Amino acid sequence: MAGDIAHRDVPTCTLADRLADVRERARAAGWDTCIVVNEREVVLGRLGRQAIAADTDESVEQAMTPGPSTVRPSIGADALLERMRERNLASLLVTTPDGRVVGLVRRDDLE
Repeated sequence: MAGDIAHRDVPTCTLADRLADVRERARAAGWDTCIVVNEREVVLGRLGRQAIAADTDESVEQAMTPGPSTVRPSIGADALLERMRERNLASLLVTTPDGRVVGLVRRDDLE
């Protein structure tokens, strides 16, 4: 199940965080992405590879991709891999039904 294999250590940040600080934290933790959440940990967006690698002075809100695709923790690994292959995705965000972050599943982990 997606919830069982999701990386729960995926970094999160808020709209109020400084993007430079978020980049530094994500890179230091070995991640090239950061999930943007509100105070209840509900997903608002995602900072992807380009946003983390860039050296711009944007805000988190300007740099994020709003409303990223998500899956529920109960989706099976085979169905998840199929979805990722169909959409050519390297990773997928796992959230609860109310939109809270569970973690991130990497396609490499499934193949």
